[in-house]
Amino acid sequence: MEDGSFFASNGSYIKAEETFRVGLDIDIRMEIKPRSISGILMSVHGRRDFLILQMVNGSLIFSVDNGRGPIVTTFLPQHEHHLCDGKWHYIEAIKAKNVVTLSVDNVFVEPGIGVAGVSSTDTNNPLWIGGHPKAGRLRGMQTSEQFIGCIRNVTVNKKLQRFNSVQAMGSVTATTCPTI
Repeated sequence: MEDGSFFASNGSYIKAEETFRVGLDIDIRMEIKPRSISGILMSVHGRRDFLILQMVNGSLIFSVDNGRGPIVTTFLPQHEHHLCDGKWHYIEAIKAKNVVTLSVDNVFVEPGIGVAGVSSTDTNNPLWIGGHPKAGRLRGMQTSEQFIGCIRNVTVNKKLQRFNSVQAMGSVTATTCPTI
């Protein structure tokens, strides 16, 4: 066993925050060890606005909508199973007003740039890790699959997120990951 949260294959997720506002800027960092090529890593929605970090067919997609259309950046690996190699992968996703950036294992991809002057992402709903109870039925989601595998060292705006079994929905082991 090792530190982290393990998400099993039958639709599980963690409610990290009851109400979360993205606002102008956000800095998300985490390590993942996926066992599937598609799944939701993190999401929060407002009436129109949202922030989603998701894996779709092996690619990692970070998308934000400030109310004037999605701003997207995508990590396209050499092959779809690149992130499913049994190793930990470090992800950094940053939204700075109307610009989104993404790096995987310190490899940066082309940033996404949105409409100038529209900077705040207005959300006031739960922040979900590893999935979402309405997966695939919300704006911006390109997968309905929940994340399968391990997530650890999640920081949001330099604040380490600590999870417990009370926050977990479904088959989540909040504090440990199997090493295989």
